[in-house]
Amino acid sequence: MIVKATNGFRLTMAASLLAGAAMLSPAQAQETGARAELAPMSRVPALRAEKAKDDSGDRVFGGMQASSGAYPFQVALLASGRLDEAPSSQFEAQFCGGSLIAPGWVLTAAHCLYDSGAPIDAASVTALIGATALDEGTRYTVAEVIVHPDYNEKNLDNDIGLLRLDSQSDAPAIRMVADDVETGPATVIGWGLMDDGNFPVNLMEADIELTSNDACNAGIKQIYARDLAMVLDHYSGRMRYSAEGVAAATQAIAATMRDPLTDNMLCAGLADGARDACNGDSGGPLFAMRDGEPVQVGIVSWGEGPMDGDAACGHANAYGVYTRLANYEDWIGEKMGQ
Repeated sequence: MIVKATNGFRLTMAASLLAGAAMLSPAQAQETGARAELAPMSRVPALRAEKAKDDSGDRVFGGMQASSGAYPFQVALLASGRLDEAPSSQFEAQFCGGSLIAPGWVLTAAHCLYDSGAPIDAASVTALIGATALDEGTRYTVAEVIVHPDYNEKNLDNDIGLLRLDSQSDAPAIRMVADDVETGPATVIGWGLMDDGNFPVNLMEADIELTSNDACNAGIKQIYARDLAMVLDHYSGRMRYSAEGVAAATQAIAATMRDPLTDNMLCAGLADGARDACNGDSGGPLFAMRDGEPVQVGIVSWGEGPMDGDAACGHANAYGVYTRLANYEDWIGEKMGQ
């Protein structure tokens, strides 16, 4: 059955036009039509190589430079094939973040450990621990890559994975949350893209707020509706339909949009988008302070931005989306043998 808007415009045609509108996507929306977050091991170092090294900025997306040694549990995931003996090679090799949750275990996002439809080889990734600047720290080889069996590349559900290290680190590990939490202040850290267009050498931090999934879903669907209207308007001259038809079709399709978040996700950010995680921060920890110490509540997973934006981060009402760590206590314990 074909549903029609009030002016007779076929909504199925609108959906087809949207699917074919890759030319309107931002730089971070991959050219093949797949999700922008996928294949960070090849995508992020290549992007880093295009950028001049610049540690003079003061943002993750709107954050500040972390003090040396402030977050010893933070891990940088490095593409092993881009490393040489020089510590300076660690800058361009960094592609994701992670967190040390036990002496021999790193927690990260599944999409950081997945490429071409399969988990990456353990030898292809190196864990850098004890670094605030990317030209310091200790490298650890990886013995095993573990991706959640229900990880979904299409919607990034169950975006969680583990790295078992070949040897143990004596750096302090971060404690993981046991009970679900959805509101309150939180902090995200990483070496991801800054809003000046550069990647930092030094670890950045941004103070943000945990946000309800309802608010997050609503904000992302507003962006989708705006993008849909832009796509339909792009073809209106050629296909000779009116602005009223664009508005009617957009409203009708938007009313059928399902929530983009699952129950395994949580959101954090600011309503104005001034502070956010971005490319290269994936897999890193989102944490809140409990009894004076950091407790990890989420893993940097994905984000959305308008098609005409330069990056899928730092946009108003488009909060960052994180893996809801409280849902995976049993899975993590099982994989770690605890």
